[in-house]
Formats: sequence, C-alpha cells, structure tokens
Amino acid sequence: MKDNAWRQKFVAVQEGNSLEEFGGRTGNLVVVSPHPDDDVLGAGGTMALASEKGQNVFAVYVTDGRGSPRKNLRITDEETAARRQQEALSSLRTIGGAGGFFLRRQSRELAGRNGIEVREEIREILERLRPAEIYLPAPYERHRTHQACTALTIDALRAAGEWPLKVFGYGLWGTFWGGKERVARDVGAVIRRKVEAVAAHASQIEYKDYHQGILGKNNYEAVFWESHEVQKASFVEVFLNMTEFLPRKDLSVRTFIREDLDQFLESYLPL
Repeated sequence: MKDNAWRQKFVAVQEGNSLEEFGGRTGNLVVVSPHPDDDVLGAGGTMALASEKGQNVFAVYVTDGRGSPRKNLRITDEETAARRQQEALSSLRTIGGAGGFFLRRQSRELAGRNGIEVREEIREILERLRPAEIYLPAPYERHRTHQACTALTIDALRAAGEWPLKVFGYGLWGTFWGGKERVARDVGAVIRRKVEAVAAHASQIEYKDYHQGILGKNNYEAVFWESHEVQKASFVEVFLNMTEFLPRKDLSVRTFIREDLDQFLESYLPL
C-alpha cells in the first residue's frame, strides 16, 4: 500500500473542508461501516446526537457495496458502487457528519494480503483522528463481511497508539443478550433524522424496507430494554461495550462471546 494512500479516500461532506483540520480534535467519533449504510443503520441516532454537541462524526466505509441486490439488472457493479458513495455522502450530510473514508474494497478483499492493507488503512485513519468513541459491528452478526470488518478493526485498534477511547458494537444482522455491558442510548429526539439518513440510501430501500425496519428495531429495543421498569424512551440504540479488547491484547472474538454467554448463564440460568 502506498504511503498515505488512505488520505485520498477521504471525502468531506462540506466542500472545501480538508482532513487536516479534523486531526487532533477532541471528541471525534468514528463508525466503521462494512457497507455504505451500516453506519446510520447501526448508530445513526448516536451520530446525530454527537454532531449536535459539536463533535466531528466520521464513517469508514470498508466495501463499496457493488454487489448489493438491485431490481434493474442492467446497472453495472461500477455504477452501483458510485451511486452508493453518493448516497452515503447524502446520508452523512443528513446526520450531520463531517466526512467519510471510502476504502472501496470488495468483500473478498478482507482476507490475506488485501486484508492486511485494509487493517493498516483503518489503523492510520484512527491514529490520525484519535476518536473518543468508535463503533463497529458487534461479534454476533450473521454476515461474513461484518464479521471480517470487526476482526480487522480490533486488530487495527490494537496496533494503533494508545489514547482514551471507548469501543462499542452495534448489531444489525444478529444480536444476543449476554452478560457483558450493554448501553442503551435514547435517540428519540433525532429518530426522524436517522430514518431520513437511512432513506438516503435509495438503492437499498428499493429492495428492502430498511428505513421501516430500523425504526421498528429501535422502538422494540426501547420497549424491551428493562423487564420490570416503566418505559423511559420511545427509541433507543443498544450497543455492546467492547472496550476490553484494547487492554486484553490476547482476547479473541470467540473467547469474548464465550465469556458473554457464561455471564448470561450465571445471571439468568444458575445451577
């Protein structure tokens, strides 16, 4: 990989803004998005709330989404990838994001030598922005590309320099209520913006009602967050605290899941 090639993959939401002006700022927030819509689906409310507080919000789009389903089969993969990038920028603009890094990979490029290059790109981005919070797919995703992005991001974080940082996992294609810490964030005040940001990915809405699905999911999570308490919110995003991957350098995803399951069993199904 050419030195600093990752810099050329940054696109600011506002024309004229450069990457250099964001580096070193406090409170940066980064969402690792396997495809150009997972960021707002998984953490769009949190992104909107952060931007309202004046934080700089970024997305790292690992793949270009060229292989996504489409009704019009005459549209080429290249045309799909270009469209999805424009949709992602429109979505970021809606949510108040500062910009996105478009790594423009394909799912098959997330292993082997290409996977190492992706990991290094993510590492350099994180070292440059030094975010206070990073969001990535949680380990329970029933999607190979999401799983690969999770592993690459954990490796990138461990290889990067140290700074105060919290790591949270979002769930789209799978979830599990384990014993490790889950955080529920009330996004009711910005849920309309989140849905609009998801709907900006029109190529995806054409074949699946993602905007309706995520609205229902966030409402469901609000209703069923606490089993014996009065409902406190209408829409929440739930995240898995994954920060322990940083100090525990040898912790594997498999061991993390096993510990999560064991803690669940001890809490709810004691012997």
